[in-house]
Amino acid sequence: MRRWAIVVVIACVLVTTGCDTESTKTDSMLYREAAIRDAQKPLKKAFKILDQKIRSNPKDNLDVLLIAQNAMVESRQIYKKNNIVNFEDDKLTELENYFESLQPELVEFASDLLINVVNRTELLRTQIEEAKTQPYSARGNDTSQLVDFLGQKYNEDVKSCCLQKLSQIDQLLQREAAQYRELLILIRSINSELGNVIKEKGYANKLKRRILAIT
Repeated sequence: MRRWAIVVVIACVLVTTGCDTESTKTDSMLYREAAIRDAQKPLKKAFKILDQKIRSNPKDNLDVLLIAQNAMVESRQIYKKNNIVNFEDDKLTELENYFESLQPELVEFASDLLINVVNRTELLRTQIEEAKTQPYSARGNDTSQLVDFLGQKYNEDVKSCCLQKLSQIDQLLQREAAQYRELLILIRSINSELGNVIKEKGYANKLKRRILAIT
């Protein structure tokens, strides 16, 4: 009987201690814990979609990488908004390190895409020149129709092969915008640069040298 009494007393002490510990948490402590929990939600989403298939072939999954990076940024902003300091989130750090490690590969991929789109534009220029210099009898009804057709096909090709992916790389490199400033400027002005390739003979080679110099 005495032994049971001791057990009951110990149990009561433990329960009381637990309640006291919980009740001693200040509002700021509870606020901090809630903010940390909120920050974990986008992180869990990011890690869920960044499976091995995506990580092993990032160049073909830029759209998924963007979703994951946005989730990472959202998590960091939650900490910042709630003034959470002196707290190391290992998962957030792991994710930030992962995206940092991707940057050299993304820069190289951007270089390949830029060279590709310049080559395609150079080919279009040649095709347009050939269409304009054909004898009248070989042109058919209207040279402008052929030029329009070539231009439309070109626009579809470069958008699917290169321009959309370049826009995604631009967004993925935003966290290091200062480091990759020249590359990002070129990506954002690429349509204008491609227009110069069409207008000016030899501009394609100048542009390709510039691409290689900054990547």
